[in-house]
Amino acid sequence: MTATERISSLVEPSLMDRIPSFVRGHAAEGVAKLVSREHPDLYAEASGKMSPESEARLREIVNDVYRARMKKHGL
Repeated sequence: MTATERISSLVEPSLMDRIPSFVRGHAAEGVAKLVSREHPDLYAEASGKMSPESEARLREIVNDVYRARMKKHGL
């Protein structure tokens, strides 16, 4: 599983359902790039085996980013 796939799997389903299907891949790649820049340690772990603490922290970060971007775009 790649880091982008792992990051996408951590997004709350209720948030993902609100994103139009034709931009979901673009959104996932954008969030993965953001995580790789701002949290390189978590991004590196995301491509391998993650500890439960790291996964919870990454889940919180990713969902916060999605919420902020959805608010910005009025979704």
